Amino acid sequence: MKKVLSLDLKYSGIQMLYYGSFCALMGYASVYLLDKGFSNSMIGISLALVSVIAVFAQPSVASFADKNQHIELRKIIAVILAITVVLSASMFLFCKGSILLLIAFIGVSTFMQTITPLLNSMAFVFEKHGIEINFGLGRGLGSAAYALVSMGLGYLVEDVGASILPLVYLIMNILLIIITYTFVIPQDENKKESKEEKEEKEEQLSFINFAKRYKKFMIFIFGLVLVYFTHTIINNFFIQVITPIGGTESDMGTAVFLAAILELPTMIFFNNIREKISCTKLIMIAVIAFALKHTLTYFATNITIIYIAQALQMVSYAILTPASVYYANQIISQADLVKGQSMITMAYTASGIIANLAGGILLDILGVKQVLLLGIIVSILGVVIVMLGVNDKKTVNQQ
Repeated sequence: MKKVLSLDLKYSGIQMLYYGSFCALMGYASVYLLDKGFSNSMIGISLALVSVIAVFAQPSVASFADKNQHIELRKIIAVILAITVVLSASMFLFCKGSILLLIAFIGVSTFMQTITPLLNSMAFVFEKHGIEINFGLGRGLGSAAYALVSMGLGYLVEDVGASILPLVYLIMNILLIIITYTFVIPQDENKKESKEEKEEKEEQLSFINFAKRYKKFMIFIFGLVLVYFTHTIINNFFIQVITPIGGTESDMGTAVFLAAILELPTMIFFNNIREKISCTKLIMIAVIAFALKHTLTYFATNITIIYIAQALQMVSYAILTPASVYYANQIISQADLVKGQSMITMAYTASGIIANLAGGILLDILGVKQVLLLGIIVSILGVVIVMLGVNDKKTVNQQ
């Protein structure tokens, strides 16, 4: 595969702007909505609703993209982003506590989550021309952008106020539209039809038929949901996890920052790693690392052990995220690739819904230690299911 530096740079810019905007939107969702007069209960319901809608919207948009491959992905993404820009601007027009303001926020959040699989699929649109995009580099820089924007917004919101947040993701999404629209193959590159390009002419599958054709892939997806369930509970209720062992808000901030920073080397050099180790083996390593991370968190007696557990992020989340994207690209037909990528994103979203709705209730009923122990059991079950679902066969007709 040939590498084109300009395309790698543009794709990295796309991921950085997307995750920077996503940080301003979802990372500061509670800050913004509380400032606008909404209760904690209403915020929780709204965020859960966003995830529920996204679970259905992601495959629907993916199916549209697969069935209309004459429409370039960049154009579909640009249209969706244009809608988010309009909705973001409208948020300045509605009164504090207005239901219309909340609807606009839910709309922006839903559309932003919907385009995640489309952005992932963009990393592979030029493979039919013999051009490889470095997804790991782009995704790693996206995580870096999220961390930096999160830090910067903390100071900005403190000085200016939370009302500035819609302007931040409005501007970032406008820039994202521009760079996404320039993500085209250079004119001097020779267009070569490949097997993947011919596959685009295949009959498109419905999601039911997709699940029937890719049975083992769907087993893999179910395993991902279980693995990410515990990961999401720990992340979303981190302060509750570390308080019993003497942890504070500053310790939590340090732990989150440590995990984010350690993701970068793995993601940036992921292409080099996968040249030596197959995606199947990398996925197995990653899910085992997740289970170890969750187990270490359960047995932690002080914040130092929590830091060690967070350091496992570099061989768990940092590997599984790009490996699962490349894995889908390897085993899913080009004609159904966006659907395949949307299934991976759905696994994250579905685990988030379950963790958000059940996490707080389980913590109140069982307590932190019991929830973490339950999480270990769920993680190990997820590891077993993932291992049953992955394989090295590059076939579009899995059994």
